[in-house]
Amino acid sequence: MSSSDSGQRHTLTGRRLMLAMALSAAAAAGGCFQPLYADNTRSITGGSVKDAFKEIEVPEIKGLIGHYLRNELVFELDGGNEPDRAKRLTFQTQISEAIEVVTVDYANGRADSAILVATATWSLTDTASGKVVSKGSNVVRRSAPRATPRSVRRRTSPR
Repeated sequence: MSSSDSGQRHTLTGRRLMLAMALSAAAAAGGCFQPLYADNTRSITGGSVKDAFKEIEVPEIKGLIGHYLRNELVFELDGGNEPDRAKRLTFQTQISEAIEVVTVDYANGRADSAILVATATWSLTDTASGKVVSKGSNVVRRSAPRATPRSVRRRTSPR
């Protein structure tokens, strides 16, 4: 038996030991983790997180994006299938939209593609006390190819 075989055997044993220790640590810590939406998870406003979500009122949000955002929020927070509950929190949001031009066709000076930037500034307020529980701002960017309108294509196409 050569010395290289002996060193390789010790390395294999060390790797197995490290793997066993890592698996043991993961198994021991596995009991500490708890799903966020479990019934016994507590929120900062009292009660479970799942119930706190159902107590959030989402008033009308202006604009087309606001309309779709409100519909999604109401469905995701309330589940869409339970009778109305007393709403303890109010989710206020304002949305602003902007278009950033990315590339320009130099032949005709028109934008080839653009990025739609939507910014939502929001706050979650306790309706009884008026105290802001949480607030923040989120930005979403989405590319939007800008096709040439048919009327322009008709006028510029060779006959």
